[in-house]
Amino acid sequence: MAAMKSRLTRRYATLQKQLAGIGPVSQGSVAFQPPGSWRWTFKVKGKTACVALSAEQATEMLQAIENHKRVEEIVREMREITQTLILETVPGIRRQKPLSAIPKAR
Repeated sequence: MAAMKSRLTRRYATLQKQLAGIGPVSQGSVAFQPPGSWRWTFKVKGKTACVALSAEQATEMLQAIENHKRVEEIVREMREITQTLILETVPGIRRQKPLSAIPKAR
């Protein structure tokens, strides 16, 4: 139990550092629109919005979108670690089903 807690705590700290090192983030998608323009498409209050971009802006926006995907992956793993640490290391109640039968939050 102590070894698991230590391993998960170290992994969580590593994820925190990775999260702090991620640059700008954005949601949406970027697509090339002939002849020679780029479009950033994203949602605002459930509605699709579209903005024209230069090639340089498109490059930066694509990186920000990739960064956002990485943030989502890191946060998902951090949630799973947190849930495991709480359920496995903090005294709880007797359960009818074993913890292994409970689906993980995604």
